[in-house]
Amino acid sequence: MFIRRAVSLFTLLLAVLVSGCSLLEVKIDSQTVPLTKQELNMRIMTREYAQQFFAQVEQAADVLHQQYDSRDQVYQSYVLLWKINAEEGLQSAAYQVSPMAALIDTWVFTHQMNQFYQQGKGKDLFELDAAKQVSAHLANEIDDLAQSLLKGSSYKKSRQFVAEFVEQYPFSDLSFIRTPAYRAWLAANQISEEDAVTTLGTMPEAIGDVSDRLSLVSEQTPKIMTWKAQLLALNSSASIEQVNQALDSLKVTSDALNDFIINNPQYMTDLAQKMATELQPLVEDIDQKTEQRLEQLSEERKALEAMVARERQEVAAIISLEREKFAQDLDHVSQQVVTLAMDKLIELIKSTILYFVLFIAVIFFAPLGLGYLLGKRSAGKAKS
Repeated sequence: MFIRRAVSLFTLLLAVLVSGCSLLEVKIDSQTVPLTKQELNMRIMTREYAQQFFAQVEQAADVLHQQYDSRDQVYQSYVLLWKINAEEGLQSAAYQVSPMAALIDTWVFTHQMNQFYQQGKGKDLFELDAAKQVSAHLANEIDDLAQSLLKGSSYKKSRQFVAEFVEQYPFSDLSFIRTPAYRAWLAANQISEEDAVTTLGTMPEAIGDVSDRLSLVSEQTPKIMTWKAQLLALNSSASIEQVNQALDSLKVTSDALNDFIINNPQYMTDLAQKMATELQPLVEDIDQKTEQRLEQLSEERKALEAMVARERQEVAAIISLEREKFAQDLDHVSQQVVTLAMDKLIELIKSTILYFVLFIAVIFFAPLGLGYLLGKRSAGKAKS
């Protein structure tokens, strides 16, 4: 009977030793707060909508561009301003760190643009309805997107807030100056800004956010810079067509004057003397205006160069900032991983030593005690 108890005790110790090996499963936790499933879907779908917004605005703007003459300075400028300001405004709205802030600001910006073309000051801006149609379509699309992401009463309250905010802050012109609406939405829903603190999410989520921003910069910046250069050239005071017309007129006049000089030498001699005195002010005035035009062209070229340099600096600053944030987060996570790994390793060593001592005690002392008891029992039987 004692042998059965000894075997049972040994089996129990082995089971405890085997279960202790589970300490080898060290879990590495970066102690970051991941985005919820709703927030992750909100970020992905809002940015997908932004790409749809860019494509449809550009397509409608191209239709309007074909409608007007390429030399129509006013309406071609309107088309370029719409593309530039609409896409820059939605970029800053949709690509925010907070998924909810990106959704609300994108929702508001889209409806502000739709209100501008449907009832606002842009109602009669273009002859065709391309801008109105695409704005209404994009407003319906963002409504459907918000309804799929915000359930029940949350969607209804947010939709009412968007309508009231757009009515309070409409776009007054094509500059499309964006008014951030997220803080107003928090106040309307009685949410404290401290409770609405956002997180970058886990390491893969933060890396994905940085990748989306860099992809946006690489895709949109060249197009917007091109449109700005076209707008600057379109509104330049001296155009290529005007210069060509002036050169052609000068050539015709020069040919006629040369023929007249050859056929009337005496008359031209007297005319030359009069022109030397009477036309001198005109020549000086032409020279002065020509110099002014050249200075103006030089200033416009410098402005274009400054704009390009500023855009490059902004892109470089964005990339540098995102890279610095990523490096800081990576360094913080690596330090936490090393600290956690060392703590788990120390616990594992302590547990292993304890189980090893117990194992040695069972292997060496259990047979010795069992033999002593069996010998004592045999000696008792021999005496009896």
